[in-house]
Amino acid sequence: MRRLLLILSLLWAAPLWAARIIALESQPGRVIITADGPLPAAQAFALSDPFRLVVDFVGVVQPGLSAPGSNSVSALRAAMFAPGTARLVIDLKAPVIIREARAQGNQVTLVLERAPPDVFAASVARGRKPLPLLRSDGPPPPPTPATGSFSLPTDFGRPLPDPAKPAEAATEKPSAPAEPPTTAPSKPPAEPPAIRSGVKSRSGGKPLVVIDAGHGGKDVGAIAVTGGYEKDITLAIAREAARILRERGRVRVKLTRDEDRFIPLGGRVRIARDARADLFISIHADSAPNDQARGASVYTLSAVASDAIAERLAARENKADIIGGVNLGVEAPEVGEIMVDLARRATNNVSVQFADTLQDGLEEQEVGFRGEFHHFAAFAVLKAPDVPSVLLETGYVTNKSDAERLFSSDGRRRMARGIARAIERHLTGK
Repeated sequence: MRRLLLILSLLWAAPLWAARIIALESQPGRVIITADGPLPAAQAFALSDPFRLVVDFVGVVQPGLSAPGSNSVSALRAAMFAPGTARLVIDLKAPVIIREARAQGNQVTLVLERAPPDVFAASVARGRKPLPLLRSDGPPPPPTPATGSFSLPTDFGRPLPDPAKPAEAATEKPSAPAEPPTTAPSKPPAEPPAIRSGVKSRSGGKPLVVIDAGHGGKDVGAIAVTGGYEKDITLAIAREAARILRERGRVRVKLTRDEDRFIPLGGRVRIARDARADLFISIHADSAPNDQARGASVYTLSAVASDAIAERLAARENKADIIGGVNLGVEAPEVGEIMVDLARRATNNVSVQFADTLQDGLEEQEVGFRGEFHHFAAFAVLKAPDVPSVLLETGYVTNKSDAERLFSSDGRRRMARGIARAIERHLTGK
């Protein structure tokens, strides 16, 4: 019996550092989660029939918790979903989306907004996505007044309107009808438009992207089933993407390397920061013991990995400096402070937005994905505090089909076209 209890405790044990969720509260327009320590990362998705929002936190909730709802939230319940993963289920009376998640100290506040059925259906179709936690040292915003229904402003969290255009919605009163209006709305739908207005260049002129070809020189990266090297794939794709972007002339491009040479991880980050880049994308190719593993995936920064594969991959990629003989403690002494800076600047939010845009760009080029496309982990090369950054794994060189695609001119061109198109959409909105 003691042996059985020991096995069960090991199966359901969370990491020693995991925060424990101790309270749930529903207020009009928001849900507040309180823990005994900071909750470092989360993922969220929506479900229909019945309407629900699900948020998975890296943490612990034992025993399970529940709380009554308010307005469009009928109830809250939380329990352990898997070791180290605490799942919050928000039962809904009507379609609601999470507009943003604010983390302050040991509390996370989910800001909710009523959504039309088609917007909620689109959220369900998107599936599980990382939920960026906006860190704030200031007091949380006041709760929405308790009324029979609630609705945050429909432009909440969106870019400010063009000052040259009249703010026609400034005097409009918010409303939250239970059913979609029968007449055409005078405001745009709650779902943000697919085309963004682009970004303002930090260094002036056209926006700048830094494209990093992973590995290089003595660090060959993963070795393909064909005997080829990851470093050659990444350089070829980076060069082609840069060529396409320069030819179109809408953005400026800088490569961390344009030849077969070794650059320390900290050096790659430094190149992007010194150039005051508006976007950084590091290109890689994956490998796995299972030769059936295949497909592309993108990663954004998190102190905690989204899954075991992401954790393994980050550990392997972060060893690149060891291969090059670099003293990590000397090369990047500021790394320990970067996560705080990232959270304060909300840089990772922009990285997550670009990851979604990148998925669209690659889908247009018929690039296959490894299950869920977007993951997150503690990659050293993504730790620039002021540059939105993603790491793209273009496929598995240990899979015959992926390797053939990545070592073919056509396969690399399609990958580069998808990357270039996504960069342009993100930086210019066109």
